[in-house]
Amino acid sequence: MTRPDPVALWEQTSQDLLTVLRDLADDDWSKPALPGWSVQDVVAHLAHLESEVAGMPQPDGGHIDVDSAPNQAMPTDLTHVGVEARRGMSAEAVLAEFEQACVGRREVLAGLDLSDPKAQAPGVAGRLGWDLATLLRNRPIDLWVHEQDVREATGRPMTTTGVGAAYVAGIMTKVFPMTLRRLPTGTAVVAHITGPQGRTLAARVGEDGRATPFDPAEGSDVTLELDDITWLRLTGGRISPEEATVGVTGDEGTAAIVLGRLNVTP
Repeated sequence: MTRPDPVALWEQTSQDLLTVLRDLADDDWSKPALPGWSVQDVVAHLAHLESEVAGMPQPDGGHIDVDSAPNQAMPTDLTHVGVEARRGMSAEAVLAEFEQACVGRREVLAGLDLSDPKAQAPGVAGRLGWDLATLLRNRPIDLWVHEQDVREATGRPMTTTGVGAAYVAGIMTKVFPMTLRRLPTGTAVVAHITGPQGRTLAARVGEDGRATPFDPAEGSDVTLELDDITWLRLTGGRISPEEATVGVTGDEGTAAIVLGRLNVTP
């Protein structure tokens, strides 16, 4: 399978989200999307991060100093300060900033030499110690996941079609073996996932304690049955295992551990 161009992928996921945002009704913007965040707050968060990459000035109170360290996680304080600084803005202004930031980000990326993935990323990501590879890998995930947050909050169907969904599903496929860490040697788990991003995931714990993919035809201790929306919402921490509709065959204790570890999105 051909890997997507990271810049084109970033652009497409932002445009897919903008298509949804431009269709929102006035009362959609105030609907709760995440704990403590409305739909407008989610868009403010994205406007903040995209505008940082674009090199746009931040509103008063929208900047904090960060200490550089190699590829450190995005600090919670930094995430929230961008939202808080935009709380007094109208929905139209937040959307306009996001649109402008997407254009500016596209121009910044077009002017960068992307041949060295270890080069420092632009904007606040670079100040956090992120390289280009980390920035290009993470931003499409954030945009696609938040598109689904907006869809769910406003009563629109979530979607697992398109390049964003395929990309996120590919990332989550690679990290599936991590959910079996520290389980007994030989523990094998298979997940059958249906839907546009349907696939079979299979991992087994080796003598070194690490799990690796294996042929699911060899049998497993646990088999999970779920659709792709449920799977990706679990990996994004949007629902708990208790809220998810998952068919379980085999050791329920092992199944609970694996399902509880699916959330790998910061």
